[in-house]
Amino acid sequence: MERHIRKILPIVIAWTILLLFSLFLMFHTFGYSSKSSSFLIAQKLWSDFGAHIPLIRSFSMGNNWPPESPLYPGEPIRYHFGFYFIVGMLERLGVRIDWALNIPSALGFFLLLFFTYRVGRALFHDAAVGVLSVFFLLFNGSLSFLRFFQTHLLSVTTPLDIWTNSRFPAFGPWDHGNITAFWTLNIYTNQRHLALSYALVLAVILLATQTPGSSRIRNRVLTGSILATLLSVLMYINYAAFGIAVLFLSWFFIVRPEARTAIVLSALLSLPPFLYLRSLVNISPLIAFYPGYLVEYPLSVYRVFRFWIENLGLYTLLIPVGFLFARREAKKLLAIPLFILFAAPNIWRFSPDMINNHKFFNFDLILGSMFAAYALKTLWSVRSGLGGLLLKGLTTLMFFFLILSGIIDLFPVLNDFKGVLVDAPANKAAAFFAKKTPPDAVVLNSYWFYHPASLAGRPIFSGYSYFTWSYGYDQVRREENQTRIFRASNVVDACRLLRLNNIAYVELSEHPEDYVQPNRELWNEEFTPVFEDPDAKIRVFDVNASCGR
Repeated sequence: MERHIRKILPIVIAWTILLLFSLFLMFHTFGYSSKSSSFLIAQKLWSDFGAHIPLIRSFSMGNNWPPESPLYPGEPIRYHFGFYFIVGMLERLGVRIDWALNIPSALGFFLLLFFTYRVGRALFHDAAVGVLSVFFLLFNGSLSFLRFFQTHLLSVTTPLDIWTNSRFPAFGPWDHGNITAFWTLNIYTNQRHLALSYALVLAVILLATQTPGSSRIRNRVLTGSILATLLSVLMYINYAAFGIAVLFLSWFFIVRPEARTAIVLSALLSLPPFLYLRSLVNISPLIAFYPGYLVEYPLSVYRVFRFWIENLGLYTLLIPVGFLFARREAKKLLAIPLFILFAAPNIWRFSPDMINNHKFFNFDLILGSMFAAYALKTLWSVRSGLGGLLLKGLTTLMFFFLILSGIIDLFPVLNDFKGVLVDAPANKAAAFFAKKTPPDAVVLNSYWFYHPASLAGRPIFSGYSYFTWSYGYDQVRREENQTRIFRASNVVDACRLLRLNNIAYVELSEHPEDYVQPNRELWNEEFTPVFEDPDAKIRVFDVNASCGR
C-alpha cells in the first residue's frame, strides 16, 4: 500500500499543479469586481473580449434565441456560440460572470493538457512522450527567442529581463515579422472555447484509436455513443475543431476496420444535432484559394521555408526524425491527417480572414510535437558510452531550445495588467438598457467597443468592422445602412429607415466613430432623448416615442 502511494503521489501532485496553473491562467487574465461593478480585463484580451462579452451577455441578460450575433442582429449567427451560451446560462443562474467564464475555461485548458498526455502516451506507448508533449504545448518552440535577444542583449541581467518582460518578442503579422502571435498561451486566454475544443478532438482521437478489435458489439455501441456525444458538443463550440475531428475519424475509418462500427454509429447519432445546428446558424462556405498562409507576397520557396522554420524552430527537424523512429501504428494513424491539416491551410483560406487558419496549425503542432518528443526520447535512450553521453547532452540542448521561446512568452501573459470596464449599475447607460429596454431590442449604435447596450445583453446594429467582416457578414452594407440613418436629412426618412431595419433605440455619442458623421441638427431638434449620460456624453432615443407607433 505504501509503495502504491509513493508511486501515485507524484502523479497527483503534477496534475494538481497543472489544474491550479489552469485556474490561475484564466483568473489572472479576467476578473470582476462586485464592489465597483467592473470587469477587469487583461490588456492582451481587450480586443477579443469586445466580442465575447456581448455574446455572453446576449444569453445571460438578453433574449437571444434562435441565436444571432449581438454585433450583427437580423440574421442567424455565423460564429460558434455553444461555449459562450453555457457561460451566459451560468451567469443567468446567478454565477458571477468571471467564475462563469473562468471555470469552464480552466477546465477546458486542463483537459487539453490531460488528453495531450494521454494521446502521446497511448499512441507512442511511452509516458515520457506524453510528459514532453505537455511541456511542448505549454512552451512553444518558435524562434521568437532570437527576436527577444535582439532587443535584450544576453548578459547577467537576462533572467531579470525575461522575468519583467511584458511584451511578446514576436507578434506577427501585426509587427510585420514572420513569427506569428498564435503560438503563445495568449490564444487560450483570448479564445476561451479553443482549449476545450482541442481537448475534445484529442478525446475523439484517443477513443477511436483505442477501440480493441475483439470488443463486443455492446462495447462498440457504447464507443460510438460517446464519440457522437463528443462530436455533438464540438460542432456547437468550434466549427473548425469539429472539422478536424471529422478528418481524423474519416482516416481512422479507412485504416482501422475494427473502429468502423463505432465511427458509423457516431455519424448517425450526431446527425440530428448537426441538422438542428444547421437550422439555427448560417455556416456559409467561405473557402478560397490563397496559398502561403501569412507568408509575405510575392511567394517564393525560400520565403515559405524561412517562414515555417522561424515559426516551428527545431520542430522542422525533430518531427521528421521522430516520424522515422516512431512505431508503425503511430505513423499509420497520424501521418496522413497531420499532413492534410498542415497542407490545406497553407493552400486555402477557410474564412474571410486568413489569420483564422492558425487554429489548424496549432492543433497540428500539438500532435506533431509528439513525434518530436519521441525523437528526443529515442536519442536520450542511447547508452553506448561516449556517444550516448554526447546524445544526452545534445538532447538536453534541443529540449532547452524547444521551450525557450515559450518560457519567454509566458511572462508577457503573467505581467499583463488589467483594464477596468465599468458595468451596470455603475455604468448608467448600461443600467438604462438593462432596466428600461426589452431584452431583444436592437440598438443603433454610434460607436463600437464595449457599448453599454452590449453590456446589457442588447444587440447593437453594427459591431466592430473587423469582427463582422471576419465572421463573414456583409459589413460594408450594414455600415452603409448605419450611416444612412444617422445622416438622414429629415425625420421622415430617418424613421422609415429605423423601422425598415427593426431598430428600437438609437444611441448617439458626442464622439462617434469617424465614419458615422451624424446629422446633428436632425437629432438635436427632431428627436427627444429618453436617456442622457453627461459623463459618458451619450444620448439614447426611443424610436417608438420619436417616430410614433
